[in-house]
Amino acid sequence: MGKACEYFSTMEAMKLIDIPVEEKGWLKHYGNMREHMDYCQGSIYDMFKETADKYPNLPALEFFDVRFTFKEFDKKVNNVAKALLKLGIVEDESVTVCMPNMPESIFLIYALNKIGAVCNVIHPLSDEGEIKNAVELTNSTIIFTTDVSYATVKGVGIDRIVVCEVSNSMNPILKMAYNLKSRKQMKYESDTIRWKNIVKDTSEKVPTVKRDKDDAAVLIYSGGTTGKSKGIVLSNLCFNALATQCFDVCPEARPGASMLSGLPIFHGFGLCVAVHAPLMLGMKCILLPKIDVKKLNETIKKTKPTIVPAVPTMLKAITNNKNLGPDSFSSVKVILSGGDYLSDDLRARVLDYFRSCGSTTHIRIGYGLSEATAFFTATQYGAEDIDNIGIPNPDTLVKVCNPETNEELPDGEIGEICVNGPTVMLGYVNNKEETDNTIRTHPDGTQWLHTGDLGYMENGILHFTSRLKRMIISNGYNIYPTELENILNKCKYIASSVVVGVKDKIKQEVPKAVIVLKAGVEKTSEIEKEIREFCKKNIAKNAQPTEFEFTDALPTTKIGKINYRKFERKKDANVEEEAEKETASATTGKEE
Repeated sequence: MGKACEYFSTMEAMKLIDIPVEEKGWLKHYGNMREHMDYCQGSIYDMFKETADKYPNLPALEFFDVRFTFKEFDKKVNNVAKALLKLGIVEDESVTVCMPNMPESIFLIYALNKIGAVCNVIHPLSDEGEIKNAVELTNSTIIFTTDVSYATVKGVGIDRIVVCEVSNSMNPILKMAYNLKSRKQMKYESDTIRWKNIVKDTSEKVPTVKRDKDDAAVLIYSGGTTGKSKGIVLSNLCFNALATQCFDVCPEARPGASMLSGLPIFHGFGLCVAVHAPLMLGMKCILLPKIDVKKLNETIKKTKPTIVPAVPTMLKAITNNKNLGPDSFSSVKVILSGGDYLSDDLRARVLDYFRSCGSTTHIRIGYGLSEATAFFTATQYGAEDIDNIGIPNPDTLVKVCNPETNEELPDGEIGEICVNGPTVMLGYVNNKEETDNTIRTHPDGTQWLHTGDLGYMENGILHFTSRLKRMIISNGYNIYPTELENILNKCKYIASSVVVGVKDKIKQEVPKAVIVLKAGVEKTSEIEKEIREFCKKNIAKNAQPTEFEFTDALPTTKIGKINYRKFERKKDANVEEEAEKETASATTGKEE
């Protein structure tokens, strides 16, 4: 079997730069944080091994009531690495992992890194199109999945499938209950490889392949809506730098503490912040294969995490659940909020709720994107009046630029947020055009990652204002309306369409499609049903429009742009005013 990741050979890690201290206005807010830190120069497994050797008897993973110490974790990684070598997996090969948060998926990620392979992580509930895209994009010939996703995965046509039951690490009683709930035994094809048949306990030490800090470690995916999402290449340094920075950014992240690791590992926030960082710091990861919002309060009370990473929809669900008593959340010292905007009202409600449950927690808001390994700024420690998105992490530079000229703007002026630092991605898989569009060389010769977000700096603190491009954030995932409109307009019944985000009690925001039918096509229940079926076949599950509105024509601005704001249902009373401003701006030649 040959190597499968030649696309990394043309990519280089972003050249880190430095600027004069007087230009780093955020340093005055650092307190005990260091401006510069020392980072592991090897792989993510190298850094893990150092931690495991230092804290062999501390708990590393907890899965329901099954626990693994760091020593046991490392042994499991070695066992999996041995199995990978027997399967013929080689250095630089891309191996697809389509699994939820469970011990085996975490062991697998570090085992792949140990033997020098690259982990291609995708959503465990991806549809066939999404899986096929990830497999073909990376030339992956083997995929690891679970009984839950097996039926979908086998339809992709990949050469080899390795299946691990979600119940594999559960205790006998819980495993029996899980199997009873599943009702029927999964039937596998004869050529399917079973995890339990290849991963064996071994005393043979698998040698660790030497990898550089700038070598690719993990691929995760941007929020695509068509199954054509971009593969983000994160290096060993991206992961290890973020973990090291967390030691200064979050004082509660210390050996012996614990993290509620429920955010999914196919997402940068889930894998980088909620799994890798705590493990590297000697913490315990409390793994949840999925987040059941109705039982989230009970889970926190039972597992007693020190740190709770969450998206705002999780936090809202917690406050809507039953209060379990004055000591139920006493273990929680900090909440890490990310993935979406946290309103002042919700933040206040969350703090009041947690404190009524015995917690002394404070909320830290992190800002970033998967292309920068989850977050690169965080609100200041102990700050209660949060009207900003924080200060840059150590060794991280942030500036606000004119989106057209890339020239840096002075304090208070709104422009595109750009970042340079050790957590910036290597690039997009096999997509030089998008890589060059996102990581740009500025007039002074330096490279910066362009976030696509607008904001401004003030007194060294970063403020977010809006997104440069239209985007819907649904339950923490990015959905791009233009992509959905392009798909809808290919339907044989649709003449034109516009997609907007509308409020949702659970997901914060969901897509709504406004449709103009072709001449001669009448709106009937049968036509709407066929349009919905078309969407199911061509649009990813998390991006499906939840409602459809039919109209005779789409309103436009004076320059002919579709005025999508007319269809947005927001609590903000200024929506109509904003729409009129957009229309009026056409007369001056300015566009939003």
